[in-house]
Amino acid sequence: MLKGTFFCLLIQKLTDKHILYKSILYGDDIIETNYSNQNYLGLLKNFPIEVLGKLNISNSFMLKNIDTEIEVTIISGESVDKVAESVDKLGGKYENLGYNFGIVTIPVDKLIDLALNPSIQYIELPKSLYTTDYEANRASCIPQAVSSYNLDGEGILVGFIDTGIDYTHPAFINDDGTTRIKYIYDLEQGGKIYDSETINKALQSSDPFSVVNSIDVAGHGTHVAGIACAGGKIDRKFYGVAPKSSIAMVKAARTRFALSTQIMRGLKFLNDKSKELGLPLVVNMSLSTNDGAHNGSSLLERYISITSSLERQTIVIAAGNEGEAAHHVSGELNTINEIYFNVGDAEAIIALNIYKSILPKISIELLCPCGISSGEIFLAEGFREGRLGRSIYEIYSTGPKPFDISGEIGIMFRGVNEFVAPGRWKLTIRKVNNYKGNFNIWLPISEGLNVTTKFLDPTIDNTLGIPATVDNVISVGSYNYLTNNISPFSGRGKAYIGQYIKPDIVAPGENIYSTIPEKSYDRKTGTSMAAPSVTGICALMMQWGIVKKNDPYLYGQRLKYYLIMGSKKERRDISYPDSAWGYGEVCLYDSLMVTMEELGPRLDRLIRQDEPEGNINVTTTDETNQGSVVNQNNMSINGVEQDGNSMVLLIELPNRERLNEIVKIPGVAGVMISEIFAIVIVPNDKVSEVEKLANSIVDLDLQPVMTLSDISPVEASGAPTFNNNPYLRLNGRGVLVGIIDTGIDYLSEEFQREDGTSRVFRIWDQTLPATENVYGIRYGREYTNEQITEAIAANSKGDDPYSIVASKDEIGHGTMVAGIIGGRGINPQLKGAAPDCEFLVVKLARASEYELRQSYIDPKKIGYTPWSILLALRYVVTVGKEVNRPIVIYIPLGTNMSSHSGEGFLERPIENYSRQVGALIVTNTGNQGNTETHVEGIINNTGDVKEIELRVGKNQNLLPLQIYINKPNIVALSIVSPSGEIIDNLTSKISRDQKIKFTYEGTEMIVNFVSPDYITGDSLIVVKASNLREGIWKFRLTGKYIVDGKYYVWIPQRELLDEETKLLNSTSNTTLTVPSSAAGSISVAYYNQNNNSVVSESGRGYTRDNRIKPDIAAGGVNATVIKPGGGIGLATGGSVAGAVVTGGCALILQWAIVNGNQKAIYTPQVRSYIIAGANTRSGDIYPNREWGYGIFDLQGVFDTISEIYEEKSRSIKVESNDIYDEYNIGNFFIRKPKEI
Repeated sequence: MLKGTFFCLLIQKLTDKHILYKSILYGDDIIETNYSNQNYLGLLKNFPIEVLGKLNISNSFMLKNIDTEIEVTIISGESVDKVAESVDKLGGKYENLGYNFGIVTIPVDKLIDLALNPSIQYIELPKSLYTTDYEANRASCIPQAVSSYNLDGEGILVGFIDTGIDYTHPAFINDDGTTRIKYIYDLEQGGKIYDSETINKALQSSDPFSVVNSIDVAGHGTHVAGIACAGGKIDRKFYGVAPKSSIAMVKAARTRFALSTQIMRGLKFLNDKSKELGLPLVVNMSLSTNDGAHNGSSLLERYISITSSLERQTIVIAAGNEGEAAHHVSGELNTINEIYFNVGDAEAIIALNIYKSILPKISIELLCPCGISSGEIFLAEGFREGRLGRSIYEIYSTGPKPFDISGEIGIMFRGVNEFVAPGRWKLTIRKVNNYKGNFNIWLPISEGLNVTTKFLDPTIDNTLGIPATVDNVISVGSYNYLTNNISPFSGRGKAYIGQYIKPDIVAPGENIYSTIPEKSYDRKTGTSMAAPSVTGICALMMQWGIVKKNDPYLYGQRLKYYLIMGSKKERRDISYPDSAWGYGEVCLYDSLMVTMEELGPRLDRLIRQDEPEGNINVTTTDETNQGSVVNQNNMSINGVEQDGNSMVLLIELPNRERLNEIVKIPGVAGVMISEIFAIVIVPNDKVSEVEKLANSIVDLDLQPVMTLSDISPVEASGAPTFNNNPYLRLNGRGVLVGIIDTGIDYLSEEFQREDGTSRVFRIWDQTLPATENVYGIRYGREYTNEQITEAIAANSKGDDPYSIVASKDEIGHGTMVAGIIGGRGINPQLKGAAPDCEFLVVKLARASEYELRQSYIDPKKIGYTPWSILLALRYVVTVGKEVNRPIVIYIPLGTNMSSHSGEGFLERPIENYSRQVGALIVTNTGNQGNTETHVEGIINNTGDVKEIELRVGKNQNLLPLQIYINKPNIVALSIVSPSGEIIDNLTSKISRDQKIKFTYEGTEMIVNFVSPDYITGDSLIVVKASNLREGIWKFRLTGKYIVDGKYYVWIPQRELLDEETKLLNSTSNTTLTVPSSAAGSISVAYYNQNNNSVVSESGRGYTRDNRIKPDIAAGGVNATVIKPGGGIGLATGGSVAGAVVTGGCALILQWAIVNGNQKAIYTPQVRSYIIAGANTRSGDIYPNREWGYGIFDLQGVFDTISEIYEEKSRSIKVESNDIYDEYNIGNFFIRKPKEI
């Protein structure tokens, strides 16, 4: 009784407060509503506007009746213990999922307090995922492979997240009567875990369910598990694909839906148990939802993506059954867009999810079947509501979200005292500015709606269910293998436009015969039935690769590549890949054949490990000359003989405890950078000891070398306007600026305060000998603000400051960058954008001669390894979190030698770090736009040849070259020397690290085919040349299997090359340097601010996966800069432009977090402000490859913010005048703490 009373009082309190709030602030009529069946939307309306940006709203969850407790997914920026303590104080419970993800169960009236907690960066309300079954049969192309290679899944753990499993079914019991099920994790029973020992006891009991009380009521999980894994003492015609695999079932759904939090719990459980058992893991998910942007931005999708990237596992997900449901509509945003949808009978509530491009602004109008219109509604962040006849509409617009720059618009319909008015509704979307763009709208999936509730002019593409939208999982559609037709219900991906596509593959999913509870069998249909067939195939391939030691990396993206390449493509009317068929129909036997063909002699060596390894000679000739390929036997890591004292390695570990063992080896230091990867610094003679303890040393075929981007434009950005404004004095105060560069001249007065204290918060100098651990690694030396101030005081007295703080900026690049960002302005020419910020500086260690040789770079050149930058990034983020300060981090370095797809070893960490509240990372696109270091093109047809000509200068002794081939294309490589000697028709079948010797030139080359690349899944050809001779070398690509034929070629940055070395048929597109291609960074190009013109040197977009980069352009020509030791100079380049934007970002963070206007601000929100506020040149079309979305303009940024916050700011005024000063500058509302 007390519980019910509390529930009613809570709802009434929240409802009354909301209605009063709305009527006072906006003059809205109070709507008479029956709140006896209140849903969560009513609670959500009471959230303070400033924390709405921390929420990922779930329409499916909003439809549910409110309860006393709520379960949400969060991302946190603090340690697990601190977050758990904060949640505990609110009366909640915290579960750690790893990777900063967690699940919080909390009283519903404390949800606002949770959102206000600064350690909680982002909250996602649970989504409802439905099982996807119609009625079905099982896939084929398996028996031939099973018999040929003796595969049955033994040694592989197959995990299911589903409705449970009938563990008493003989299909899941071994011949000796013991269970094949390692674990049942029953989330319906509050997370009850039954292990195999307990299940065996149940099987021996006369009443098994009294021992293991986990029942598959729906039967879906039992059917799915049988398709993949059925075996034991049953008729072999009912056997699944992997009949001897081990099984783990996460019961996340009692009936036909499960919450996203349960999916994430289940995935963590399966990963943990896989490691405990020491078994490779395949995970099957046959659940889906329409609730989200379908672009990977939800926390559910991101968590799945991260675990798929970082764990040794393969995840298979059903494409969903929305193909013919008419629940999606999309199109180009025209001036007026009319969308009609029908509402069926007895719909209590309907939700529309609307997503649009960034730049267009829209209004909406609703017309109900009764003919009443809402009138034109101009959208702003927050909530609107109104009444149309007997129906109520409620509209919210999130604005940019931390992980989705476009944001979301939701429309909820419900009846006043009954159901939503049935009949034809009309939604009119009007574009209110002139920018081009697109829109997508989704209804909930079929299992949640009346069959007649649908769009009347639907779009069949982009009907793939979430989370099959995650890039690095295997998404499976369904086809009828008897008629060879796509199943009409099978979810489709986006139309193919030359990049990757979803679903990845299709499998039989109609009338699949499999196990059901009560020891029976039945037929079911749906993509739920197609997915487990592929799951079983993945288990067999992983058994062949990992268990049988043919390919230890045969999982994840690599496994998906071989599935794609081996798939059947039998429909002559289909141009593969296709948005319905993906890359083809799954075929295990052909996929294994392709795998073995591409592994080639490498597979032979793995199979015949007891045989002595001999040289493999390949000889090809032309009319006059001859070349040969011989195996290289004396190679060490990455193909270069070890020299020097130590090296930096990236290693994979089973757990953190293993790193503790490794660092006990004399001379070894290391630190974890993720759940399973660590960076270690190892003496050369200790590498073998580390290798014994590590799972593996990550063998990058070519370690890239980073170079600095060359170094007022600050005036062009508009920053001084905000330094000098007496009302809105933004100068960077309270904000940390992390600079990862060559150090800083801390003695310069431009980096000191008026009282002589230093504005340099800390310095970590990686070049100095270590005296103590710096955040877990004994590497370099750290200096605090107090020590730096002491050194400045010593210098003023004539003493030696470097005896206190020994760090110097000998090159001067870091000092120049720091001055542009935050020079104090003692010399007015040197005043930076944020003259009162504080600096957090990392002086990077240069790459050693050994490391440069390892990367096939002239050892006399200056460069930096990605590992030193990764350690620096970890350091500055850790310090920012420790002192709880907003931070903008600038990385003014880049490389050509990486994938340019956002998936690289630097790009992924940047994306992860940028998810934290108040942490921004700025990169520049570099200066390689006109350096003739890149070629790209298209091989149109199989058999076509494209020739790449490389002019080699006379002093170019070493040179690497990378060729990326978009999957699933296959090419052969031929190399022609300047004398005409040919090495012909090299393919992935050649042995790894083979040396190609050219007789006349004396040049040696190592050619490695990485197919697929373990990071991106694309094909990568790495050529490493030594003793190189000048002249024109030709690299011929011949199409062997061509879909789109795209290829990309890079040689290192101009700074690392002989001046005469260049690609003769070079292109300027896709010349941005990595990591500016990272999705999580604000990527900056540069232009000539003096005449508003494009600069040819500036790196150009887009990324290789066709994302818009750069984001923005800033002035970068002839900047006045500080030189170490005093004096000024001029500098031009990408580093200048990036520094300008970094300073501007510091001002945005000051306004948002320090001044308390938007404390929960994330990178996508800042990026959207910058884009919306950008200036554009007349005649240009935006976005474009040179300027991104336009020219950085801080005035425009704050004008944009003023529009967005005009209504928000009024509401924030309530009960805040005792804490804040509040006033207007024109239309711009300002709110800042009184103490500032």
